[in-house]
Amino acid sequence: MKLNRKLLVAAKGISVWWGIYLILGCCAGFAVKTIQGLFMAKDTFEIMMYTPLMCAGSLILAVVTYFVNLVVKRAPMKKLRKKLFAIVKSEGFSQQYINTLFDNARGDVKNLLLIEAASAYCLRGEAENASKILDAADLVSILDIARTTGDFRAAAYYYCVKMVLSIIKKDSEGAARAYDDGIYYIDAFSGDDIVMAVLALYQTAAGLYNSAIDTIEKIKWRSLPSHMKKYGRSFAAEIKAKNLLNTGRYDDAIVYARMSLEAPCTEYMASLAEEIIRKAKLENKQQKTEA
Repeated sequence: MKLNRKLLVAAKGISVWWGIYLILGCCAGFAVKTIQGLFMAKDTFEIMMYTPLMCAGSLILAVVTYFVNLVVKRAPMKKLRKKLFAIVKSEGFSQQYINTLFDNARGDVKNLLLIEAASAYCLRGEAENASKILDAADLVSILDIARTTGDFRAAAYYYCVKMVLSIIKKDSEGAARAYDDGIYYIDAFSGDDIVMAVLALYQTAAGLYNSAIDTIEKIKWRSLPSHMKKYGRSFAAEIKAKNLLNTGRYDDAIVYARMSLEAPCTEYMASLAEEIIRKAKLENKQQKTEA
C-alpha cells in the first residue's frame, strides 16, 4: 500500500476513535457541570478551559487506542502468517494451506482469508472450488470497509481473484465485468505486486501482449516475504513467457517458461509452463520447415 493510502487509513481510524472520545468527553463535562450546579454553591467548572483540554486529550487517547488496537489485531494474523509460510515452504499451495485459511476465516479477517483461499484454488486450477469460496465472501462488507476506512486491499484482491477466475474459465466477458466493477479499488491499489501481476494476466487475455510484458517487468515482488518471492517471480515469468509466445518470440518464451518451472507453486502452474514450451518448440519447428 502506498504511503499516502496508509496515512489516509490511519487518519480515518483515528478519527473514529477521536469521535468516540469527544462524545464521552462532552458527556463527562455535562455531568460535572450538572453535579456542580446541583450540589455546589459556587460554579468552579470552566467550559472555556475544559473544551480545548478535552479535545486535545481525546485526540491523544484516540491515537494511542488506534495503534494499540492495531497491534492487538495483528498479533494473531502474524502468528497465522508464520504458520502459512511454513506450509507453503514445505508443500506449496497445498490443501493443508487452504484448510488452515478456512479454519481461521472468522471475525475481521474472514473475508480476506476467504479471498486468499479462492486465489490458492485458482493457482491449483480448481475453478469451481475457487468460485464457491469467493461467493462465500461478503462483498457488501468488503466494499463498506473499503469506503469507511480507506483500506482497499480486500476489495482490490476480491476483484483480482474474480478476474483470474473468469480468465481460467475462458470467460472474457466475466473478466471484463470484474475489471470494470473493481477498477476504482484496483487503481487505488495498483502499486501492489499481486494486483500488477493480475493486471498483466488480464492484459494477456485481452490480447494486449506488449502491455502485459511491460506491466510484468515493473513488478519487483518487494512486498512478499523472502521465501515467497520465488513463487512470485515464477508466476511473472510464466505470464511473460505466454506473451512472448503470442508475439512470436518463441526462443525467449521457452527461456521464461523454463524459468517459471524452477519454482512452480502448483502442478497446474507447472503444466501451463510446459504447454508454453511445447507450443513454442512446435512453432520454431514449423518456421524452420517453412524456411
